[in-house]
Amino acid sequence: MKKDIKIGLYIGSWPQNIGNAFFDLGARAILEQAAPEATFYPMGGAVHWMFMASHKHHNGRIKNRLNDVLKSKPSYPHNSLEIGQFADVDLIVFAGMSMCREFVENNGRTFLEASKRGIATLGLGAGGAIYDEDEANVFSGFLNSLNKSAIITRDDDTFDLFSGRINNMWSGIDCAFFLPDYYTPPQLRLPKYDIENFDYVDKHPSIDHDGRKVIYTHHDLWGPLPKRYIYKPDTLVSDVPEDYLTLYSQVSHTYADRVHACVASLAYGNSARLYSGTPRKALFGKVGVPKITSEISRLDMDMLKELKRSQIAKTREVIESLVK
Repeated sequence: MKKDIKIGLYIGSWPQNIGNAFFDLGARAILEQAAPEATFYPMGGAVHWMFMASHKHHNGRIKNRLNDVLKSKPSYPHNSLEIGQFADVDLIVFAGMSMCREFVENNGRTFLEASKRGIATLGLGAGGAIYDEDEANVFSGFLNSLNKSAIITRDDDTFDLFSGRINNMWSGIDCAFFLPDYYTPPQLRLPKYDIENFDYVDKHPSIDHDGRKVIYTHHDLWGPLPKRYIYKPDTLVSDVPEDYLTLYSQVSHTYADRVHACVASLAYGNSARLYSGTPRKALFGKVGVPKITSEISRLDMDMLKELKRSQIAKTREVIESLVK
């Protein structure tokens, strides 16, 4: 591998979903093991998105943010600037829910401009948003237009959907499963506790915690907090991802409608159940817990160790092929 390789870490979108930090930090843990000789440069990957979302807000267009972002083409002044457009690096790496129309329309110009300067692109632990044909056509067309690019997916459904459309692609796992490689939290002086993490619904399922303490977490800290967040005892809403990792690392059971609340809990060897029908739940099948939406689940940590070892090795191999 090139000895003085410079890698841009395209990260962000943390305020509207702190779970995005989980796979960003996990991606860094992978890269530091796959390319220990590299120099890493974090760079914001949410700047264009924030301009788009703010433009829609000021024009009264956002009613349901998720639906608006995923299903509507943006129409806003392209006044935002991202460091990745101009940084002198060899490779820019992104992770997470990025193989979708939203990513292409908001973030695509950063990678197009970088590609024109000969900079390679790697999607690491990447996946789709809606998993439909439009998404597959839009993203594969974009990626194939870049000078040098590759993808390591985070679930087999994504890999199958994009097979035959993207040449340099391999099946992997979500980067957030590498969180323990990134961070070892302090021990908490708390009794045994469960976590409830529900951001999408006001009324969530009735859960039997068997006498354990209940801590509430929310992953959305974008703007003033809703009343239902701030008037409940033992609630964490933080802009520091390590606060969440400290809780998830020592939880008994996590019950959530957020995918990455479950991923973080499982990664540290604990149990979780997901209350969501999102197609992004496919990433749990890859690590051997396909029934996480119907029952409390826990990982086979030996299986995870092997999957992680394989992903680190593949990441190094792919970087070597992109940066020579």
